Amino acid sequence: MSEVVELTKKLVGIRSENPTGNEKEIAFFVKEWFSEIPGVQTEIFEVKPDRPNVVARLEGESHYPRLVCLGHTDTVPVGEGWTKDPFGRDMKEGRLFGRGSSDMKGGLAAAMMALKNAATCGKKLRESFIVCATMDEEGIDMLGALDVVARNIVKKDTFLIACEPTGLKCGVEHKGVIWYELVTRGVSAHAGNPDVGSNAVYALGEAQVALKKAFDGMSEKSPRVGSPTITISKIEGGHKTNVVPDWARCEMDVRIPIPMEIGEITGRMKEIISLAISDRKITWNLRQFNIDRPPVVAPEDSQLTRSLDKAFQKHMGRQLEFFGLPAYTDASIISARTGNPYGYLFGPGILELAHTADEYVPVKDLENAEKILTDMVMNLLA
Repeated sequence: MSEVVELTKKLVGIRSENPTGNEKEIAFFVKEWFSEIPGVQTEIFEVKPDRPNVVARLEGESHYPRLVCLGHTDTVPVGEGWTKDPFGRDMKEGRLFGRGSSDMKGGLAAAMMALKNAATCGKKLRESFIVCATMDEEGIDMLGALDVVARNIVKKDTFLIACEPTGLKCGVEHKGVIWYELVTRGVSAHAGNPDVGSNAVYALGEAQVALKKAFDGMSEKSPRVGSPTITISKIEGGHKTNVVPDWARCEMDVRIPIPMEIGEITGRMKEIISLAISDRKITWNLRQFNIDRPPVVAPEDSQLTRSLDKAFQKHMGRQLEFFGLPAYTDASIISARTGNPYGYLFGPGILELAHTADEYVPVKDLENAEKILTDMVMNLLA
């Protein structure tokens, strides 16, 4: 069995669910693994108690951080519906099963192996290569990536690759992600005399229908990630069956492409809600409750993509494909916070399997990802 597969199995066997666990054990495993590689400097930074980042650095002739590979150590909770042990590291028909195998401990393992291979190849890199194993990528605040920004590890022209499960395609665009809470407040009354009150649930429903219709008609569109979308994901309200509800609340997930902006879409939504609610006694409030995650796009033609394509063609015998992601990653949050345009995605695994029961990563993907990332590093830096 190849070393990258063995490493992935070890990572999958360490529970690191978010928010039901922590990343301490896996972070210290990663640190110890790197500490055995000559020439690699490894640091651990506690972002939250028992929730550290690990930063492994292979210095080049210049200490400038030219390339950073990102791999998050946390996973979503196991959930229901598994037919295999989510931490048993079962292998069958060329697939390695387990929570996080695809999203994204396989990608983290491939990045770790690329750094090891570069460190032991006998050649000095021109500039530095860094692997960041980050916590909380699956969390609302993406604290691990923000800590990387706060420590100034990534410069404005550092090349970034989040080794997410892309099926060995290169991601160059991320949709922006905004989470909203909409609360409506009315006047309670006996359900036998509903006209005496103001129904907050009805008002919330009017707003939701108007928002969905408006989003369906928006003309902004990206060729890679499509049109803006809105998902009403959670609803609650009222107190009792025979009482006109005086409050209601929903949460909404909004995704926007370039060139849309968060402030712009918030303003448009407020206008839509104001016009949609027919009962003038209703008051309402719309607020964003996640950190800003604006849409970002990276150039298809860069020194990194050329180096990656050369390595990809060598091992796969065809040209590298590009795509856009309707979601957010550590690469995009770092790009957005630093103004760095070079935030890419490339890694083993199937994106559609992320967060699912019986999640798996193809073994062949792991082995190809290691080879491609290693050759990309050498093309770019050796």
